[in-house]
Amino acid sequence: MRTVCLVCILLATALPASTAGENEPGRYVVHWFNGDGAEVYFDGEFRGTIIDTELVVPVDPAAPPAREYTIRDGERLMYTGFVGSAPDAGEVIDLFPQSYQVERPEPGAEVNETGWYLFYGADGENVYIDGKFAGVVEGGTLRVAVNTTLPPSEEFVFRDNEGGTMSRHRFPSLPLPGETVHVYTRVQPAPHISVSVTPNTSSLAETASTPLPGFDAAVAIAGLLVAARSLRQR
Repeated sequence: MRTVCLVCILLATALPASTAGENEPGRYVVHWFNGDGAEVYFDGEFRGTIIDTELVVPVDPAAPPAREYTIRDGERLMYTGFVGSAPDAGEVIDLFPQSYQVERPEPGAEVNETGWYLFYGADGENVYIDGKFAGVVEGGTLRVAVNTTLPPSEEFVFRDNEGGTMSRHRFPSLPLPGETVHVYTRVQPAPHISVSVTPNTSSLAETASTPLPGFDAAVAIAGLLVAARSLRQR
């Protein structure tokens, strides 16, 4: 029986949703392992702050389904996550950060061979792609257009104003025409398998890449959170 329970816990961490009491409203649980006090917004509306690595967000069934959520530290944009579906009554949808995500264009949108990388970093840092200057991070992000018909770049580097290397990273997958790849270098990735989601207004995919430092700790925390929630529901 203990073995079966352990398997259930592991499966719970791999799936994006779990079920609570059917009479309770549906809710999202936003997980954030980069510090308490960060503010969470759903489609631009403030919904609360992170406490003990998470925030529970009840869902109004009469409201339009959320498309995305953002996490901010003061004026700085830390993270943008995409919401694939709205929870039913009593359902819980866990939202974990990914180290990169692919945002696809809305159905019917005109596209050409251009795609984009959206880098998240510290304001004032300079971004270099394969040794060439690409721009400066402002407001927490830097958006860079890329010709999707050309060979993909190999690496990008964050440098300070004096030219010193702050961090060096290998590129994720090249975006397809019209896509935007959101690239995060300072967040804990999601401690579960990658999932593809299809929102009501656009098709977006969340994809985990190479784990960042602290990944094992994130996995342990997520497992304990899901286990505790499962025990409370018994």
